[in-house]
Amino acid sequence: MKKEEKTEITKAKIFAAAMKEFGTNGYAAGSLNNICKMGINKGLIYHNFKDKDELYLECVKKSCEELICYVKEHKAEDGFVAYMSARREFFQEQEQKAYIFLEARTNPPHRLVNQMQKIFKEFDELNREIFEKELLKYELRDGVSKEEALNYFFEIQKLYNLNFANELNDKMTLHEQLALHEMNIHKILDFMLYGIAKGGKEI
Repeated sequence: MKKEEKTEITKAKIFAAAMKEFGTNGYAAGSLNNICKMGINKGLIYHNFKDKDELYLECVKKSCEELICYVKEHKAEDGFVAYMSARREFFQEQEQKAYIFLEARTNPPHRLVNQMQKIFKEFDELNREIFEKELLKYELRDGVSKEEALNYFFEIQKLYNLNFANELNDKMTLHEQLALHEMNIHKILDFMLYGIAKGGKEI
């Protein structure tokens, strides 16, 4: 076996163990020592990855890329309902990746925020594309531009993600956390498009 092939096999083993560790315990509680308990030599970890942060970021990147691929493979880019359905299916099928994605999206380690923004760039662009297509189905209120509606949605989503971690408690399972997050994101869009007051008038 060539050296390059052995290196790739080793990195794949490390990566699989890291996905399990961070996908179960998250960034703060996850540790390289726990990864080593899965039969991974710590020297090999440091030979292939700079530190815990780099390994975690690779896990976040992989989780984000696979979610994007899943959405595109299921042709769920043309409508918000299909998109949210595809997200829920992915999260149900890939719980460890889902947990890594959710944590990185809503409660990222402070010192990794800049790296996270780069990782999520393609995902943010996909979100924008999908919501923009959704807006085309509706006539916007006089004085509200498409760009203003887009910016409003993403500012609200950003605020929600920042506050999401504070709503959680130790008794919530991963499945419950994911369900809560996805339900509320969907509700935000519903409130934006249809408002909250039945028969209400513009202020």
